Amino acid sequence: MTADSSRDNVVRAARRLFGERGYRSVTIREVAAEVGLSPAMVMKLVGSKEQLYADAEPMSPEPYDLRVPRSRMGYELVRRILDRREQDMAEPWARAAYLTHGSPDPESSRASFHASYLSMLREVLGDDPDGLRRSELVAAMLIGLATAVRTLRLLPPDRVDVDELVEEYGARVQSLIDEGAVTGADDPAG
Repeated sequence: MTADSSRDNVVRAARRLFGERGYRSVTIREVAAEVGLSPAMVMKLVGSKEQLYADAEPMSPEPYDLRVPRSRMGYELVRRILDRREQDMAEPWARAAYLTHGSPDPESSRASFHASYLSMLREVLGDDPDGLRRSELVAAMLIGLATAVRTLRLLPPDRVDVDELVEEYGARVQSLIDEGAVTGADDPAG
């Protein structure tokens, strides 16, 4: 195994561990064990835990498929949160808050959140002050839903129909997306 592939494996394992548990709860020893290396080798490859955290980018969101029509974006974003819950996958919207709070550099983590998550929304909602405001409101609603269903275990699927929840909560998110929208040209579906 080359040093580059070892480093890539370390960064990939760290991204998952930091994403699941945050900066403070993960040790270099755990990352090393995950990839079958010694802690000393991990440090040689990455330099420091802080550098590993920065390289791992645990707050990077999954890419949003911009081919989804703007008229369904709110519903799709809600559906993804509920699908990730069903598949027991990491939830980027829920972990953004605790990753920022537990980061070695919270201000840098906030900037990363804004650059990653809000820029994805601003691509659709606009880069003007109104687009930024609506992007922040949509992000707040998604963080709220993700935290509610994952951390607090509200709205469980055995009690609340997922499709109905997508329609109900998605409509509220969609209303923020549609606020002030120009129809036609900005909707890939036409």
